[in-house]
Amino acid sequence: MTGTGLDRVTVVRDGRPVLHDVTLQAADGELLVVLGSSGSGKSTLLRAIAGLEQVSSGDVFIRGRRVTGSPPGPRRVAMVFEGAAQLIPFLDVSRNLGWGLEIQGRPRPEVEERVGTRARQLRLSRLLSRRPGQLSGGERGLVGIGHALVQVPDAFLLDEPLADLDAQQRADVRRQVAQVVRSLGVTTFYVTHDQAEGLAVADRVALIHQGRLVQVGRPRDLYERPVNLQVAGFVGAPPIGLLPGRLVVAGGQAGFEVGTRTLPLWGPVPPPLQASVGRELVLGLRAEDVRDAAAGHGPDAVALDGLVTQVEYSGRQNVVTVAVDAPLVTVPDADLPLGGSSGATLRTFFPPRAAVRLGERIRLAVEVARAHVFDVATGEALWHPDDSGR
Repeated sequence: MTGTGLDRVTVVRDGRPVLHDVTLQAADGELLVVLGSSGSGKSTLLRAIAGLEQVSSGDVFIRGRRVTGSPPGPRRVAMVFEGAAQLIPFLDVSRNLGWGLEIQGRPRPEVEERVGTRARQLRLSRLLSRRPGQLSGGERGLVGIGHALVQVPDAFLLDEPLADLDAQQRADVRRQVAQVVRSLGVTTFYVTHDQAEGLAVADRVALIHQGRLVQVGRPRDLYERPVNLQVAGFVGAPPIGLLPGRLVVAGGQAGFEVGTRTLPLWGPVPPPLQASVGRELVLGLRAEDVRDAAAGHGPDAVALDGLVTQVEYSGRQNVVTVAVDAPLVTVPDADLPLGGSSGATLRTFFPPRAAVRLGERIRLAVEVARAHVFDVATGEALWHPDDSGR
């Protein structure tokens, strides 16, 4: 391995595997975001790279150096862990930011220059003379981030680095963090459960679930070509809508039976789906591919009726959730947002002043050619809207 990461690493804790044969490599200078729900193993992955978690098998590399079994110090990593802004209480913010460099024996002018630069970038300059006990939780979190970014290590390891910040601070600071690590050219692993945050800063994204790596790719890849329902359900806001359907063919034309309706594909069965004719499938539709039928739609759209179950106002739009008149659908992995049995649900966007109300029946326009198609039993993706060979 020439970059930084894990090669077939398994971690066992209390007799239970928490990482399963994970291989994940970040190139030099890459910002790699690791996404996953609570307990997925993403923090364990970071701790294994840092040397804080013993690996049961496999190897750890940092910039091509095999560091498996070595203590954290020689690995030359700078770390920020969730809720772990471990500041020295009797030092002011300036000294807390720079103490790591002082321990390394860096010249005082260099320390002061780096501390001043990072303090300005993170808007900490006004706090430099304060002690940790005089800071808010969010301010302590920022100082913890600054302490890591002042250094120039072989790798940054950031575990939920913005957890202590409010929503407004998070959007601002994540841009600053991404800008700093890219300007330094330091390989960075950025762990978060917040998919919006992760997609916003990542060069690539790795999704981990139950200790296993599910998909790695550019943010656009995970959104537009999810490998299964786990990825489709975790990545994207609002969550992807689901429809149960059965693939049918009549007169050489393919379509999906959804309840009492048939949603036509307006063409023959796509080659990737030829083995699925007659089978029960799950259709996944993003909110941008579902429209209010009353507002007009394209010639290939089919209308579906449903009941408004949720309206979320965000200022520039309403996110409307609609329970569609269709049978229940059961999908795998009940601990994920899509898991368990639920009625068919679609989401769409309405204008901010649209008069749409809870409990109202509305009609949606759906172009089934924009649907992602998944195997109902395994959750694996069978077809995406941009697949060739339709």
